[in-house]
Amino acid sequence: MSTLDNELVEELRTEAIDTVEDRLQSLNEAVTDFLDGRVKSEHALATIRLEAHSLKTVAASFEMKALKVMCHRFEDYFFNMTALTPESCRDIQVFVDRMSECLEAFVSGREFDVSVIMRKLPNKGGFNVGDITVTDIEVMLVMEPGIATKIVTRELLECGYRMINVASTMDAIQLIPSMKPDAVIVSRVMPELSGIDLACALKAMPTTKHIPVALIATDQKEKFKDLPESVPVLRKGANFADDVAEVFVKLGIL
Repeated sequence: MSTLDNELVEELRTEAIDTVEDRLQSLNEAVTDFLDGRVKSEHALATIRLEAHSLKTVAASFEMKALKVMCHRFEDYFFNMTALTPESCRDIQVFVDRMSECLEAFVSGREFDVSVIMRKLPNKGGFNVGDITVTDIEVMLVMEPGIATKIVTRELLECGYRMINVASTMDAIQLIPSMKPDAVIVSRVMPELSGIDLACALKAMPTTKHIPVALIATDQKEKFKDLPESVPVLRKGANFADDVAEVFVKLGIL
């Protein structure tokens, strides 16, 4: 690479770092403006969504791997949120602080294991699941957005699990090695790679083969010949939460 190319890369890198710093500052200002009564909840939340998406785009473009993972977790936190509260503002500040740490690690060239702090992050917002005790068990649910996904997410939250929602099997393959969830539950029917494809891939890769995986299916009698023997099948229905607990016991999670 020529000197001119190196200078251009360094210039772009500096611009990306400056952009991330600006976006993080904008997040802090949106929270402060809401808490001080200068901005309505819906306007502050819209700003937060926009800045979070911008952050993830910049992180992905410049291989800020830890920050990219943290941005996904941040977007997932407020995905179902319709209004800000003082409590959610405190949660958002926690995310901003952790994302700042990811940026600092990128600038200094340090490795940053985001899986270490994942379980210390606030659990998913936007779901009123009552007074439950949240466990340290982190579950990644890989399903397309929709009513069924919200129902399954709520049931798992009500069981006290910490939830990560991922809408694409391709995204899941990229995120799982960094996030290191305690379990992955994937829908059989998915675009790109099917749930069975994802399960086979995870069980074949040395970095993920130890992570328990379960498949969600609707048909009560359907058999899946290509599914690894170690991957149980969960059937959606009235006893879904109990079935999850039973499977987690068998997989050694509970």
